[in-house]
Amino acid sequence: MFKFKNLTKAERSWILYDVANSAFVLTVITVLFPLLSKNIAIGDGFFVLEEGVKVASKQVSSTFMYLTAGIALVVALISPFIGALANYKGNKKRFFRMFLAVGIVGGIGIAIPGLSWVTLLAVFFIASIGYNSTNVIYDAYLVDVTEEENMDQLSAQGFAWGYIGSMIPFFIGLIPFALVTFGILDGEQIFAIGGWDFTMYNLTISFAFLVAVGWWFYYSLPMLRNVEQTHSIESEEGKSVLKEAFKSVGLIFKDFKKYKYIFIYMLAYLLYIDVVNSVIRLATTIGGDLKVSDVMLLAVVVIVQFVAFPCALIFGNMTKKFGAKKMIYYGIFMYAITIFVVYSITASTTWLMLIVAVLVGSAQGGIQAVSRSYFARMVPKEKANEFFGFFSVFGRFAGIFSPFLLASLYTLNFSTNDSVLFLLIPLSLGAILLGFVRETKNKVSE
Repeated sequence: MFKFKNLTKAERSWILYDVANSAFVLTVITVLFPLLSKNIAIGDGFFVLEEGVKVASKQVSSTFMYLTAGIALVVALISPFIGALANYKGNKKRFFRMFLAVGIVGGIGIAIPGLSWVTLLAVFFIASIGYNSTNVIYDAYLVDVTEEENMDQLSAQGFAWGYIGSMIPFFIGLIPFALVTFGILDGEQIFAIGGWDFTMYNLTISFAFLVAVGWWFYYSLPMLRNVEQTHSIESEEGKSVLKEAFKSVGLIFKDFKKYKYIFIYMLAYLLYIDVVNSVIRLATTIGGDLKVSDVMLLAVVVIVQFVAFPCALIFGNMTKKFGAKKMIYYGIFMYAITIFVVYSITASTTWLMLIVAVLVGSAQGGIQAVSRSYFARMVPKEKANEFFGFFSVFGRFAGIFSPFLLASLYTLNFSTNDSVLFLLIPLSLGAILLGFVRETKNKVSE
């Protein structure tokens, strides 16, 4: 279905994994899981206060934000050790398979209708750990599949094709849900199976989840078959690989001066990508709290994907002319404008979400792709897995701060508009730190 010219088999297979896992991000994390979670929580009687469903809905949103932060924290804590262990010959694919299996099984689990709200959140937690941990290894594979001069373009192609490719399972899975949304099917219709009662609304979401997970698995197969670890560390006979991995993580901190600019960059990345990740994972939640209709939210998601496809490719190519750092600054600037537009949205101006979609689409894939390849050029290839483990730590902590901040502001009764404005803080700090970064070439530590 997907044909890529002038690329090796390994490069094509690497790109296809972005096509694979982007379906899970779009269909499950970004769009439908927040809707399903809120529907089940309110239906099961959680958070229903005297003030009614409006307050209950906002409290479910804050709970999902706390859960998102918790997932990011767990992945952040385990990522350096996953990366260090994956440095050893043969381990990279072994860990990739293991976490892929966890993600796929968890994804099937959340598609099971009839789960209680608490059980649903627990299974989603497991699926997300698998998905995010697999990405730690996937990102590190970039140094194995291509040469340094091609990293920006290949990384951008991964995100670009991921955006457009994920639309296929999204549209297929969305057909029954759309029929409910437009009133063609009765979303409140009850089906009794095995003593459990399910609504049509929940069943349509379960169908979409299964389509997304099936797509994720199928397009992971080329990665498993054709991508091999070419940079690795040989384990010494008689020494514990686990012990050596822990020691290796410690040595990186010990040699902080040697890797100073890498760590400064990771701090900058933590702050600005924090906002990018929050927009991806919480877009539906925030949009719903701003009284944006489900139909408008679906339109926003579609626009983002279609705009992001060409823009990510253009973004990657523009790095040749302007350099990676300037293009990252462009992405930061576009997100700052996006925050101000979201801040301006009221019940009568929800159409502004269409502008938000174009702004996000123009920068989202590009800033993620160039950030990944910029980092890949800075790190010693022999320790790429380890450093990408740390890169993931900072990236996952970036998934902690903003959701936790927004949830806390919700708890303190800040409006959604005012809460979103606070995202300018990490975005601005990231831009300042990025100015201190110099791209360096590092050799493996002795």
